[in-house]
Order: sequence, then C-alpha cells, then structure tokens
Amino acid sequence: MVAGRTLLRASVVAVLLAAPAVWYACSEGASPTGPAGTRVGLRTAFEAQRRHTPSLLAIPGVVGTAVTTMPDGNAGVLILAERSGITGLPQWLEGVPVTVRVTGRIMIYSDPTKRQRPAPMGFSVGHPAITAGTIGARVRDALGRVYILSNNHVLANSNAANIGDPEYQPGPYDGGTAADQIATLTDFQQISFATNGSNTIDAAIALSSEAVLDNATPADEGYGMPNSTIWGDADGDGFFDNRDALLGLNVQKYGRTTHLTHGQITGVNATVSVCYEVSGLTCTKIARYVDQLIISPGTFSGGGDSGSLIVTDDANLNPVALLFAGSSTVTIGNRIDLVLNRFGVTIDGFAPPPPGPLTDVSVTSVSGPSAAVRGSPSTITVIVKNVGNQDVSSFGVTLRDTTEHVTVGTQTVPGLAAGLATTVTFTWAPATTGDHTLLATQTLTDDRAANDRRSATIPVEAPLSDIAVSTVSTPPSGTVIVGHGVNIGVTVRNVGNQNVASDITVTLRDSTSGTTLGTQTMAGGLVVGASRTLAFPWNTTGAALGIHRLVATHALADDNAANNRSSTAISVIPKPTDIALTAITAPGSVAQGDTAHVVATVQNVGEVDIGTSFAVALTDGWNGPTLATGTVNGLAVGASTNVDIPWNTAGASIAGHTVFATQQLADDEPSNNSIGIFISVTSPTPPPPPPPPPPPPADLAVTGISAPARVNQGDIAPVTVTVKNVGSFDVTANFDVVLTDGSAGNATLGTQAIAGLAAGASVTRTFNWNTAGAALSGHTLFATQKLADNNSANNSIAISVIVQAPATTDLAVNSVTAPATVAQGSSAGVVVSVQNVGGLSVTSNFDVVLTDATAGVTIGTQTIAGLPAAANTSRTFNWSTTGAALGAHTLVATQTLTDANAANNQGSVTVTVNAPSTDVAVTGVTAPGSINKGSTATIGVTVQNVGGLSVGGFNVVLTDSTAGVTIGTQAVTSLAVGATAARSFTWNTATAALGGHTLVATQSLTDDNAANNQRSATVNVVPAPADIALASITGPGSVTVGDTAPVVVTVQNVGGQDVTANFDVVLTDGTAGNAILGTQTIPGLALGASTTRTFAWNTAGAVVSGHILTATQKLPDANSSNNAKAIAITVNPPSVHIGNLDGSTVNAPDGSWTANVRIAAHDSRHNPLDGVTVRGSWNSAPDVQCVTSSADGNPGTCVLSLPSLPITTRSAYFGISGLSMSGYTYKPSANHDPDGSSNGYSLFVRH
Repeated sequence: MVAGRTLLRASVVAVLLAAPAVWYACSEGASPTGPAGTRVGLRTAFEAQRRHTPSLLAIPGVVGTAVTTMPDGNAGVLILAERSGITGLPQWLEGVPVTVRVTGRIMIYSDPTKRQRPAPMGFSVGHPAITAGTIGARVRDALGRVYILSNNHVLANSNAANIGDPEYQPGPYDGGTAADQIATLTDFQQISFATNGSNTIDAAIALSSEAVLDNATPADEGYGMPNSTIWGDADGDGFFDNRDALLGLNVQKYGRTTHLTHGQITGVNATVSVCYEVSGLTCTKIARYVDQLIISPGTFSGGGDSGSLIVTDDANLNPVALLFAGSSTVTIGNRIDLVLNRFGVTIDGFAPPPPGPLTDVSVTSVSGPSAAVRGSPSTITVIVKNVGNQDVSSFGVTLRDTTEHVTVGTQTVPGLAAGLATTVTFTWAPATTGDHTLLATQTLTDDRAANDRRSATIPVEAPLSDIAVSTVSTPPSGTVIVGHGVNIGVTVRNVGNQNVASDITVTLRDSTSGTTLGTQTMAGGLVVGASRTLAFPWNTTGAALGIHRLVATHALADDNAANNRSSTAISVIPKPTDIALTAITAPGSVAQGDTAHVVATVQNVGEVDIGTSFAVALTDGWNGPTLATGTVNGLAVGASTNVDIPWNTAGASIAGHTVFATQQLADDEPSNNSIGIFISVTSPTPPPPPPPPPPPPADLAVTGISAPARVNQGDIAPVTVTVKNVGSFDVTANFDVVLTDGSAGNATLGTQAIAGLAAGASVTRTFNWNTAGAALSGHTLFATQKLADNNSANNSIAISVIVQAPATTDLAVNSVTAPATVAQGSSAGVVVSVQNVGGLSVTSNFDVVLTDATAGVTIGTQTIAGLPAAANTSRTFNWSTTGAALGAHTLVATQTLTDANAANNQGSVTVTVNAPSTDVAVTGVTAPGSINKGSTATIGVTVQNVGGLSVGGFNVVLTDSTAGVTIGTQAVTSLAVGATAARSFTWNTATAALGGHTLVATQSLTDDNAANNQRSATVNVVPAPADIALASITGPGSVTVGDTAPVVVTVQNVGGQDVTANFDVVLTDGTAGNAILGTQTIPGLALGASTTRTFAWNTAGAVVSGHILTATQKLPDANSSNNAKAIAITVNPPSVHIGNLDGSTVNAPDGSWTANVRIAAHDSRHNPLDGVTVRGSWNSAPDVQCVTSSADGNPGTCVLSLPSLPITTRSAYFGISGLSMSGYTYKPSANHDPDGSSNGYSLFVRH
C-alpha cells in the first residue's frame, strides 16, 4: 500500500476500537468461559465475533478481529493486537475459544522496481500523487476493453484523484514520469472515512491496452497466468459459494517488492480499521473495513505489494483476493468476488468465459451520510452501471429501507449504453433510530441476477440539539500581568445534529473572584458542525495575583447540559521588574596600563520603580573576572542613566577583549541584563620587571541552598545555605553569608557570620525568613558569601520560593436561576447555587435566604450543613405567586455565613409575573412516515394546558386535510394547568388516495392563543407491495442414509397484490455448502393464496450428521426477511438388528445332545445382511461369535452351537450380546422375530 510521497509504510492500522473494557471481567457473574469438550463450529464463532467485535475494537491496542481455526480443529475468534501485554482480553467468548496474534501496526506499502512493456502483473504502478504499488491483474469488461486492477490508494490516491488522471509504470517513487504513462484512471470505489464506515474493498481500475499491459506474472519467477474463474464459484454467479470454506486455503501472490510468496488464509470475516494518514505516531485518517481475509505468515507481503492478486496455490490458480494492507505478521486482502462485481469485469486469464452477447446491469454502489437523523431527510445515492456488452432500455431502480420494511422510492433510468454508469438519488427520512439497511435493486431482467442489488447500512440517530462550549483559550501561561488587558477566546460549537437558529447568549465569569467578565450574544445560532469564537476583553486591574478559573457558559436550553460550560485556569502575575542595559560606548583601543572609560546606558524598562541602589559590573568576557563596578542609585519606570565604569588595563593581556557590562539587580528578564563591546589592548612602553606573583587567594563557594517550594504569606520559611572552602588555603578571617530577596529589590533577609573555614571544609547555616508582608508571587532568594576571594563566580546561589495567599473562608452565591415569566397563582422553581471559593472548608451550618426584593418579603430559608473547600451545592425554592403583584420581581438569594468576602454573598434573578391566561396547545402529533394502502395507522395527539387557568371540556378533532374528511373526534373532560392529555386515533387507509396526506389535529376550545391550537403530520400512502413468504417447511426429524426424505414446503402471498410471474422455490443443504437439492417453479400466486410443494430428498451420499435444509422462494419482493425457512433433519448411518432367532437340537450317539441357534441379521429395510459379526452367550457363559453369510443357502445367517449337553438337561438358554459391522450401528430396539419363537434378544432351546 502507499500513502503520501515518502516511502514510509504509511500506516493502514487495523483497529477494532473500544470502550472502557469488555463487559466480561472477573467480577461479572456471566463471564464467558469455555465448556470442556464442546465442539465449536464456524457458525458459532461467526456469531460470537459479530456480537463482541464493537467492544473488542474499543480496547486500545486491538487492531482487528477475525474467525480462525484453533490448533485442536475447533473454530475460534482471532484478536489482532498492535502490541503484546494488552490487559482485559478474553480467553473465551460465549464458549468460543479466543487466540491473540500480535501483528503490530498494519501498513499500506511502497518500494522500488523497474519499467517494462508490456508490463507484467506484479510490477510497479501508481498515480502521479503517490509513491508506488502493484499491478494486480489485467481485467476485461463485456465490451472487450482491458484495464489495470489495483487498489484505490495506488491508482486513485485514496479518493483524491480525478477520473481521467494518468497512471505511471513504474510508479513515481520508482522513477516513473509522464513519459511512462500506461493507463488512464477509469473508476474507483470511494473509501468512506466515517467512524462507523463499513468498506469492503480498496480498489480501482485504469483503462489500458494489450500492447502495453500483460496478463501474466514474469515467466522466470512468477506463477504465470491466473485463471479467469474465481475460486469457489460452482454456480457461476460471480460470487463465492461459501466464503467460510476459504479458511485454511493455501494461496500465493506475485508483487513488486516480495515477488512470489506463499501463504495460507488464517482468518475470514475480519474487521479492520486502516490508517491512511499519520502524524508522528498518531493515525489522523482512518477507514474501517469489514468482511476481509487474513493471510499468514508475515513474510507473505511487504512494502509496495499493495494491489497484488492473490490466487490459489495449486495448478488451477483461481483468483481469491486483492492484497491491500499488511503488517510484519499478517496480510489483509479484499474478497476478489466483491472487487470484480463492483466494476463489472473479469480476470483476463486462461480459460476465459465464452464470448457472446451479455445483458448485465449492476448496482455498484449505495451511499449516504455517515449517520442520519430520525425524521430528517437524507440524500441516498445509488450508482447503476451497464457492465454487459448490450445497450439496455428503460428500467427501474428501487430503494427500500429493509429495517422499517418500507420503500423509500422508485426511479426510472431511461436506458443505459454498455459500459456507462448513471447515478440516481433518493430522499430518505427514517422514522426509527438504530442501524438501517438500505437495499437498492434494479428491475431489469438480465443475464446475471447476482449483482442486481446492493445494500448499505446507515445508523440513524435521534434528533439532538446540542450546543457546546468547546474551548476557553487564554494567552500563554506567565504572560498575564496584573493591570493589563487581555482577550479571552470562547469557542462555541454545534455538536448536535439539529441546526440552531435562535440567538445564543454566552457569559464569561471569573469564578475565583465571583465576577462576570462579559456577556455576548451570537445572533442567528449555529448550523450543525459550525463553530464561532467570541473574544472577551478582561482588564486585570485589581485582580488578585495567582490562579483564576474562568468559566464560560451558554444559556441556550438544549438536549445536553453537560457541555454547556467550559473552564480554564490562568495565572495573573505581578508587574515585572526589568532593568536593561540598552547601550555601551568605549574607546576602540587602549594601551596596556591606561584606563579605558566604558560608559553603559541603564534603563528601567519594567513596570516597577527601583528605589534601591544596584551595581553594574564590567567583566572581561561573558564569565570572566570583574574589571570594575559602577553604581546606580535607584531608577524610576522608563528612566535611564549612564554609568562610567573605568577599566585600568594594567595587567590585561595584549589582545582584543570583549567586555560586558552587567546590571546586578535580580529582575524578571535576565536576557537584557548585559551588553558587550570590543576593546583592543595594545602594547605599552616596556614596564620594569614584574614583582613575583602573590600566592593564590582563597576560594569560598556557596555550594547549596534549599527551601520549601511554596509557603503561605506570614509563615516562616527555613532557607538552608551550605558554604564550602574549595580553595587550597585555609580561611582564618571571619566572613558573612547574606540572604537577599531578588524579587523585592535585593532586600536583605538575614546575615550570618562564619568564623573562618579550613580548606576542603564546609558549613551550613539556616535563615528563618518571615514572609509577613512579602508579595504574593514567586521570589528568587540569593545566598552570597561576602569574602573577597579568587573566584566570584561561585560566591552566590539562588532558589525560587512562591509566596501564596493564606486560605480564607469565602462562600459565594454563584448563580440564581428561575423561569423568566410565570403566571400569577402558579409556582416557580428558583434554584440557588452556592460554592466554597475560599481555601478553607466550612464545617458549620449556614442559611440560604431567598427574598422578593420587589415585594419586600422572604420567600424561604434553607440550611446547609457546611461545605468543603471548592465544593458547590444547590437548593430549590418553590415560590408561590398567589397574591404576587403583576410585573417584574427581583428575587435575591443571600448566604448568611460571615466570611472574608461579602461581595459575593448575594445573587439575584428577575421574574415577571403575568396575569393567568387560558391556553390549550396541541403539542404533538405522531404518525408513521408512510403506510401501505389498506393498512390501519395509529395517530397519536397530545394536548397540554400551557396557560394559567384550568379548563373544562373540549374536543380534539383529527382531519385528513388532503382528502377533506374527518378521521375522528375525541373529548377531553378537563385539563389542569400544566397537565397533558393524549388521544389515539385509528385511520383506515382502505379508501385513501395514494400519495401524501396532511393529517391536522385541532383542539376546539376558544382560548387566548389560537396559534398553537393545531398541529399536523404528513403520512405517505403507498401501494401495498408484493410479498411472497415461505410459510412453512416440514420433514422427518431423522432418516437413514440412502433413504428418500419428503420435505414439504408451503409458500403464501402475504403482500398486497397478485403475483402473476413465475417464481422458483429452491431447497438447499446448508451442511453441504448450500448444495441445491431441488427447484420447483410456481406459476404465480393470487393475493392471500398459498400453495405446497414436496421435495423428495435422496440421502444417498449425504454426510452422516445433522443437516440444515433451507427452502427459499426466489421472487424479488418487498420483504426478504420471510423468503426462507429451515428445518433440521438428521441423516443416520445404516443400522443392523436381529431379524430372526431359530433354535434346533441334534442327538448324539453317546446320549448327549447339541443345542443350535440360527441368527438372522437384517439391515434397516429388513433385508438379510452378510458379514455381520454376531456375539452371544449360552447359559450366561463367556461370549461366542459367528459371522453371517449365505454359504448354506440361508442369506444373512450364522449358527452357534452348544454341544455335549447331558440328556438330563432339558433346555439351553441363548442371549444376544451384540452385532457389529464396519459402517453400521447395532440398533437393538429393532430386534424382532417374525415367527414369534423368541423375543429377538434371547430364546430357550428345548430338548
């Protein structure tokens, strides 16, 4: 596969993605387990896979599922995993064993190869915008034109190409250019990238010619020419007869990268999600595929093999699949029957189909939105193509919603030339939610019925009005300075499926301070999927330093209140202290020993006046020694000053020197604290010989500092400082260690003296910093040792400590909500929310009091038993407006706890009290969107008293305004304020005209608002469709192999019209791969009539097991769900039983006698059977045996004797122990004796 211009294996990641975890954990009582000794068939595995795939796909790291064969021969479910170690994967699913295969990420491939004409199958090809893939096969349509068959992402750039684009051989990555064009893009199957998509193929064709395109793989290393007949298509309809039989099939392929490889199909019915675009390690564009084939091992394919044809690994070379994705352990292929039928082509290989006229119109595509909305119209597009070689005249295209059992519509195509396609569109307004299967059927009778219909499944969602505050965006952290104005962006998005036309009010609040920053109105609402960002200005003058939580809320009532608000935290920081070096001047050169005057310009570019003195140091190099120091005695905001720093160059090296002036005040922006200039020190008059160098001075280093990261204002913060003598000499003099606050103008926080320090020794001192009065912000503390030593670079060390405000008690009334209007005399619910916005939990009780400030009365008081820090709670007050004055009332909610911030202890809302009115509204009319003529529809009507006065009796009348008739009238005796009443009407459409009918419900009461007294619904009356149902199937429960079983099938016309055309009823054996056992033709069937046909099933050669026989009526009708019924019949092996027992005696000369028994063995038809081993015993002694034969003229018999019985013994007893014969079972219940001389099991031989 390919994706993009680079040759990375752009991931086609198979995903079956997932939810929290699958519902069966060890805590579940119904955990799926595997019953020991149970045989699992393919059908059982398919059902388990289908039911559990959505949950398995929701598990991160699961990239696919399929059905496979387990090592013990049982069918099982295969889970494809991107990595090992994924938790929560089941070992069994409903008794079906589960195995996990780590595949890694499944990729679409690319890799280099060469040009050749004619180009063989398996060689490089590609659209100009991709890298390279593989020529899968040369295919031919009914008009004899030849095409390249490969993947959409190889030939059509994953939907981004246009019909008529060129195709290069080799592909662009392999050096292909416009001069290498081999074909022209003709058609491709659109790939759906919807989350719930159900793609079956990634395929495209490009028109070429036999002169440049070969129909075989390379002779030296390929498998040669493929068969034109696909695998497993005995009935010749162009589709696999039994997809499941693919499991375990050995296959091969020839591709541009890995050339000829061999493998085996180890999974069928796979669902994978393929990643077509990646960003880093993340998939950004995913398409889900269903009904795919999995081929192992991982070496079967590699990068650039996309589009390769997969064929059987035998002499037949039947096409099986089109390779399109893979990983290091598996390859994924599209079913070749679905690919070829989509384009109406066949593989151009050996044993081609016989030429001749072919009439074949195919439904190639049914597409629509990724999801529809119940009751809202959606456009469904159906593509029909003439894939035969004969022009056709007018025919119809019908679209049905098989989930709702309704016809969406029928359109007429006025003829279609061979090779051409046309598109018809339907408007579909589903009435129920859930997955809907839409079935498109073309009505022309042609030579191939298998492609006359195609379906698509589209989920239908309930109408959802959902406006979300999706994001609140702020300036970057650390950039909001107190006193400055900033813009806060609030993005509002319509995430529902209903357009919103009304205005949307958005409010931004600072919940930390309890203030509203602004309210804006978005006029005109938002259409589905649209968003708009509002900018709210926020002036931070007076805002407290620290974290502020900004909460944006929209006020529109929608179906999902959970996303009506969003918040973000932003830190307000103090005004910055910033002293900058803005300029520097100095002589370009100076003689060694002279003094160079370096003048530095210092400016206060911050927002804080500097009242203390600070130094400006001159160093030789960035980290070099200090040459000299100047002093600045404070500096107001915006002011600047020049500092003259004299540098005595005695001792400076004769060379160029870059000197830096650096201001020493700790500020918030160190990047502008230094500035440099170049000075050349030249040779002086030769000096006298220098004195001997002094011994190296000492070196004291501040090596460590520790302090708490945060401290409450007013607390004592311990700051521990470590000083070490890192020089070579002992320090005997006393020296000081000073702690300063760089964020407070280097104010000294403490000084401690140290009485000398030996070389290599260290000492620790602790400073207790009292933070009372310290600014609420971050503070940079500097510890400096003050002894002048050899290395000033290590004399100081810093640490950052944040001084934060102490926790306070602060309860805020953060919202009061109530209806905007209320009718006098009714009650209004007023909801008051209180939040603990301080840092301390409140444990004592406090009251919330609601008053009507307009009337000067208290509405109610409610007690709250404390509130933890940051928690909130709500209380609802029921305000009875009986006696309340008409007009606006201001309701004020107050919390009574005395806290640190009284400004947010109250909140209010305005409610207008209106005079009560009489207003009964028709609030709902429910009816089906369509109904078959002659059927009865139930119409529901709901009325509600939306006024302020109870009302007496009135009528609800339902009329068909289209027909001008009244359907019914129903009475409502009374209706209290706010109450609703529902009435149900029955509408018989027997006499209704076909087409749309507007049903109008009207309430008859004269009230104050006539605008809502009516409501209507439209119902489409459609012709009752034809519907032939397979009413029943009966047959014997079991039969012996070789017998003929009568299977009786009854069909009935349960539709709305006579069926005059002939139709077939077919009986198939699902256990034998749906082999056809018989077909009977029925010459039409009148409305309501039924007919019965008997099929004589000859079980000779049938497998000895249970057989599922399915009877199917083949007339295309309006309801495919009742077209078939099945019955189970067990075919038993042949049996053997005792057919006769006869005793006889023979006297011996010595006076003894012999008892004989002749045993006859019969089969299930009571025919004598030779070769049966008979076991029995005389007088309960050990068993003796004989084998039946016809040797003595008695077919199927043998004799057992008991000799030498004394004359005194009057009888001998013989009992049958068992019969055995290869291929037969002994059925003792069938034992019998026609002459009655025994019971078929034993007898007495009497002397």
